[in-house]
Amino acid sequence: MRIPPILHSLKLNVNAIKIPKPQLLRSYSVHASAQSIRPDSKSLFEHTTTRWLCNDEQEKKLRYTLFNVEALERIACRSVDAERCIAWDKIGEGSYNKVFMLRFDNGTQAVVRIPCPVVGNVERATASEVATMCYIRERYADVPEMPLPPRVIAWDASYRNPAETPYIILDYAPGVTLMSRWPWIEGESAGAALASIWEIEKRLLGEPLSQNGSLYFADDVTDELRSRPLFHDARRVGSVALKAQLAAKYRIGPTTNREWWRGDYGQIDADRGPWPDMQTMIKSAAEFQLRALDAGLGISPPFGKSKPSDTPLLRRLLAMCIRIAPDIIPSEPVASRYCVLNHPDLNLNNLIVPEDGKAFVRAPIDWQGATVSPLCMQCAIPPAVLNRGLIPVPRDGSTPPWPDNFDMMSEEEQGIVRIHHRFAMRTRYYLQRISTFHSVRQLTLELPHSSVLSNLVPFITRCVADGPLELRGMLMDLQEKWDQFADGPCPIDFSADEVAEHAAAAEALEEYTRNVTQLYREIDCLDDGSVEAEKFEDAQKAMEQCRERWDEKAMKGPFPLFEGAHSYFLS
Repeated sequence: MRIPPILHSLKLNVNAIKIPKPQLLRSYSVHASAQSIRPDSKSLFEHTTTRWLCNDEQEKKLRYTLFNVEALERIACRSVDAERCIAWDKIGEGSYNKVFMLRFDNGTQAVVRIPCPVVGNVERATASEVATMCYIRERYADVPEMPLPPRVIAWDASYRNPAETPYIILDYAPGVTLMSRWPWIEGESAGAALASIWEIEKRLLGEPLSQNGSLYFADDVTDELRSRPLFHDARRVGSVALKAQLAAKYRIGPTTNREWWRGDYGQIDADRGPWPDMQTMIKSAAEFQLRALDAGLGISPPFGKSKPSDTPLLRRLLAMCIRIAPDIIPSEPVASRYCVLNHPDLNLNNLIVPEDGKAFVRAPIDWQGATVSPLCMQCAIPPAVLNRGLIPVPRDGSTPPWPDNFDMMSEEEQGIVRIHHRFAMRTRYYLQRISTFHSVRQLTLELPHSSVLSNLVPFITRCVADGPLELRGMLMDLQEKWDQFADGPCPIDFSADEVAEHAAAAEALEEYTRNVTQLYREIDCLDDGSVEAEKFEDAQKAMEQCRERWDEKAMKGPFPLFEGAHSYFLS
């Protein structure tokens, strides 16, 4: 295996922002002002760490969060038994939340998370996120190996509270993100991280709940949902006392997955769960998008990819999804009928580990949007250990190979290859753990249509905003493999000409995507056109220079960065 000569130009995303370590509070005079030291209002309310090279104002507006600072301070002080909050620090700002560290006069510190409007149904998402973290802490409190979310100190999911915003106040989890250590750690240190990730998934994926949706406190769902059981099989759940405690306190309610609630889609009348089975979920997703089409959502610019001429095809694809729903469900009941909880985004930035020593996970953070879904939708390799590097992971389980020309590489190139080899070895380790210790998950991953089972509902809920191409390709893949997993005639009826037309369109899109990726590398922006705020002006200049050189015919498509361009967050 040879590595391309451009190896040295590859960039590793290893400069993750660290969560601050515990430190001594700054010295303040006893005669200091009663007001805490805070960031300015711009930093408190606006998204300040990132700018977008197109749609900048709209992207920032979706992340603007106005709240009553003094009221939130008073709430936080009561929650930690402090007289006064003495300082705020913004320690995180992602696509969906702002995260602040608050320090108090009694020496304590706490983390405050403020969700942004881009989340969709912010109130529902906040209530479910808190319930999910509390459930996991209660359910696994007596399991020493299980990493637990930070403790929720105080929260309110409503805008109708003194802080005038939903908020979650959490214990501070000291450490750094696993991302900041992942490329460099080896041996027992890396093994501790892998064991922690495995423990999270082993516990969560091994315990079936009663329905598909999201977790809530029982008081936050309707009377009808409160009457339904929490567990599919309560015999798997700890002691009698623990079962009774959890069964009384928690319930499954509607999904909090953002795709069902984003923007104007949140106003569509749709069945958002909880669903009794996967078949019903697929049908509900397709009907949800059909109603969006009826309402005229996403069919014209700005921000979406679909055109009015795509409407007949989208309706046809969604009708196909409804027809095939009963036929694609795996025959192994555990794979499709077990409704299991998992972390919504188990990536390296959401795992807090010690700054040095063994990198065991102290706290998995950011449970926003967590769902209870069929095992076949939850069992893919988690992003934290998924290999996306230069070194392939052999399907036969053998050791990932070193490049044939490794000895001829420079020291710098060899260093990069070693890092990617570590990534590949970790993926191999995780796959071996699944094969050895989780047979149902292994069987599910080996299904010929496993990727469809995992991604069909997400593709359905995005098909109007993102255009029909990806959903059509998935259905054509199902049509081709139908005899490998289903009995009876295939209800998907694409003609040979349609398959050929799609293949040509997909090939052109793939080439265009490669060109766009190279463009973003030149500009040094992410694939949504975002850049660090301090690099915005330089990136703008680089963008305009690239725009002048862009040849639509040669690049297989238009220059991608323009006002009104497609945006995952705005569509």
